[in-house]
Amino acid sequence: MFSDLLRPEAKYPTYPPYHKDFYLEEYFFHWVLDNKINLNRNYINIFWTNIYCNVAAGKSGRINIQNYINLLNSDLKYFTICQHDDGPFEALPRDTLIFSAGGNKITNNTVPIPLICSRIENTFINESKTFLCSFVGSPTHSIRNQLISKWANDEDFIFGMQQHWMESVPKKNLSLFKTLTCKSKFTLCPRGYGKSSFRLYETMQLGSVPVYVSDYHYLPWTDELDWSEFCVLIKPDQIDDLKNILLSYSEEKINKMIKTAQTLYDEYFSLEGMCKKIIQRLQ
Repeated sequence: MFSDLLRPEAKYPTYPPYHKDFYLEEYFFHWVLDNKINLNRNYINIFWTNIYCNVAAGKSGRINIQNYINLLNSDLKYFTICQHDDGPFEALPRDTLIFSAGGNKITNNTVPIPLICSRIENTFINESKTFLCSFVGSPTHSIRNQLISKWANDEDFIFGMQQHWMESVPKKNLSLFKTLTCKSKFTLCPRGYGKSSFRLYETMQLGSVPVYVSDYHYLPWTDELDWSEFCVLIKPDQIDDLKNILLSYSEEKINKMIKTAQTLYDEYFSLEGMCKKIIQRLQ
């Protein structure tokens, strides 16, 4: 539908640091082409995140995307895929489904999808669980600061903090995250700048129970999934009681939640699985 100008390569620093190949929006675009998928809505195939982040990183000039959007027939039905927390910034045709991973911009046409990228390699999911709960990350939201303030000095909680999200890029920090997560019964997955977090889906891969702490639980596929079967959902007013909540889960329940997440992952939270779920919702 659109020219390659609106589908640039990513020129900004790789994030998360283990990611390889295509990001979410790019993956869907190429998956549809490679599999010759017939679409029941018109696809606005813009790489929103690459455009926005390339500009923010000083790697490209601004593109007036709205000029291209304005050329669309407003009477037709459309859809688009967006990973960016705040995107799309532009005004889209009225009947446009926005399959959004970040969750900061929610409209009546927003459909939550998982905030994911390529798989984590060498996941030692069968490690013995020596920690109750851990978190490795940066303080990108007040909820994270609230968790640190309350639980950083508790011996059952392990925190590995960076001052800025880009400090998670070095391999030593990725190794720390993988090691702690694999050895933790639970892993804190607090929202960051966006309502969701890559960590929520990383934790599932690493064999720990995700503890999604957010003022707004931005969850995909809730028409098919009961998230409480594989994830602990915590609101900010429950942070003070977090330890008691986690200790209320039996070893049997924890192991069952970990196995459930592993069973569901390919179908619902892998890049290919996400693509297939999007296509189902376009029927």
